[in-house]
Amino acid sequence: MWRLAFTLGIVLLGIAGYSPAPLHGQRRQPLPNVHYFLNANQAPGVVASAQVARRTPGIGTYQPLSVSGPAGLKVALARDGQFLPPLDAPVTTAMLVGAVYRFRVTNIPVRPGEELYPTVEIIDRIYAPRGREHRFPIPVVLTEEDLRLALDGALVTRVIYLEDSEVAEPVAAELGSQRVLNVSPTDNALQTADQLGRPVAILRIGSRVPANIHGDLSGFLYGCPPWIPLSPVPTRKGLVESGMWPQTLPAEHAEIPYRETPTEASPRIQTSW
Repeated sequence: MWRLAFTLGIVLLGIAGYSPAPLHGQRRQPLPNVHYFLNANQAPGVVASAQVARRTPGIGTYQPLSVSGPAGLKVALARDGQFLPPLDAPVTTAMLVGAVYRFRVTNIPVRPGEELYPTVEIIDRIYAPRGREHRFPIPVVLTEEDLRLALDGALVTRVIYLEDSEVAEPVAAELGSQRVLNVSPTDNALQTADQLGRPVAILRIGSRVPANIHGDLSGFLYGCPPWIPLSPVPTRKGLVESGMWPQTLPAEHAEIPYRETPTEASPRIQTSW
């Protein structure tokens, strides 16, 4: 099953809380007689390797990424060939552009006791304002439907891309959600995403599990590439509770505007004209 997922358009548009609508936007028409050698159906790492071979700008840099899902979901990253203790979703980290990462998903609400091992392939970066990259991570949203399909034996592929502001319509989007467009399994989801914007990551959720969870999982983890932990973006409430932001009460507006009628004894400004 192919699914196209959309990143928030705030990086390009600079409007927080809005993302273009994929269902009503116009697609960029592909060039005639052009053969797409790359396909989201290829093995993890093929598209990223092609990006490395063509020396795509951003290869080798760290791109922030956030993995979120249903309430209670836990995500475990890998280091030194082993999975680390799970963390409560969302989990935000910085991953290398041009690498493939596998993470462990547990505490799935729809199927308690079962676990999944999705992969995410970072094929491009988001050019966020300098010094604020951690505020604009690539959103990887694991929905209950995707998790259920994967546990039933299906392979769910999401091509996450940054919308083209020239062909997309800005509409309000709920925080933590992702607008999704389903395409046919016979279509090239990567090509479709390229017509709508710029693909940045490919998420694959399948039912594959490691043969020995306690052994060396370097092969299962695609070499276990490095990642950088990122602190969550502080909120105003958290800053106030930690004493790093002054707690100010909202201004009270009077029900009746204050007016003062001038009297004859009131001072007047003398004019010379």
